[in-house]
Amino acid sequence: MGGIELREAYSPPSRETRECKYWWFDAWDGVVNSVLAMLGSPHISVGQGEIAIDPHIHTLFSHCSISQPQRVIRKAVKLGLGGIAVMDHNDIRGALDTMRCAEDMKGRGEIPEEFLVIPGLEINSTVGHVGALFVEEDIPMSLEPAELVRAIHDAGGLAVAVHPYHSTGIKDTVFDAPFDAVEIESGSVFGTRLVEQNRALMSDPRMANAAKLGSSDAHYARAMASCFTIVQNLEKVTLSTVREAIMSGDCRPETSTPYRRLQGMLGSVGKLK
Repeated sequence: MGGIELREAYSPPSRETRECKYWWFDAWDGVVNSVLAMLGSPHISVGQGEIAIDPHIHTLFSHCSISQPQRVIRKAVKLGLGGIAVMDHNDIRGALDTMRCAEDMKGRGEIPEEFLVIPGLEINSTVGHVGALFVEEDIPMSLEPAELVRAIHDAGGLAVAVHPYHSTGIKDTVFDAPFDAVEIESGSVFGTRLVEQNRALMSDPRMANAAKLGSSDAHYARAMASCFTIVQNLEKVTLSTVREAIMSGDCRPETSTPYRRLQGMLGSVGKLK
């Protein structure tokens, strides 16, 4: 997986391209981002041989987000993330477009050359959402989780149990398929019981072979890095080395102070998109 080669000048997606058709969503996006801004920005600190990534964010190619790739990338770099993974709902276009956007921004010197965009998507299975990382093609929907994991592997990707105990997660079915990774910390889960259920997977022996991730599931630009992942033991930073590190379990989930504040405020709410 060598990244996207630009064959023509990058053009940002038009308003007509976006999947979100709600007339009120622009105003709602502004309100949510303003509230998140008041909670403060995440503090990200990495050591030698480490990189911080947010492996689950959304763009305007999801029906529930209007975030432009360029805005997402700029925010990620400003926060100190070394990479992001785009996981739009059942649609690889957002990931591929964000990769093209990043290459264009690198060519103009706007972002670091080493900044990574990991292609992926979030797929509807028969029981809930499943994430795919390091894929550059759409994956069929409405498969059983074990079958979907096989399809992701056949496409060369890593299968991720995203926010397992979220209302749209696969819940205990997480134990029935060979997932490569599981989201322990998720910025879209606020209910105290659900947070605890997700975190319990960190030490569950049935998930011993799955890498443990932290992800924001950001549908709004300022939600990025509410939870994130530190990838460790990297001699150099490339898509291939980050993939290998996740496969080896050389990563750890992290939560930010703003997320903990919000989780404390919304502990009785199951989900906030």
